[in-house]
Amino acid sequence: MTSTIDARKNATKSGTYDIYIDIDCDCEELLDAIGLDYTTSEDDEHQNEVKLILTPDEFEDVQHDCNFNYTDEQDIASVLLNPELGEYTTRVQIYKPSGDKITFE
Repeated sequence: MTSTIDARKNATKSGTYDIYIDIDCDCEELLDAIGLDYTTSEDDEHQNEVKLILTPDEFEDVQHDCNFNYTDEQDIASVLLNPELGEYTTRVQIYKPSGDKITFE
């Protein structure tokens, strides 16, 4: 897992939106079935962490699908992954190119 400081630096340097999604470890088979790479979360050993890297245009598409004023971590994961994995999502962290971090828990 990348530390918070490293994640911010990576997103800032690359100009991408780096998104970390924590999903209950009971969903490993679903993650494997759709071919997503994941690691065990450093914060909670019962959670797996999926990292996605989005371009600014891709992130804008997500914002069209999820109004960040009214959404939660499960809605965001449903849009980015699929609705079934969204149900098991416990946290989404978004590292923006500006260096800011948005967390949904």
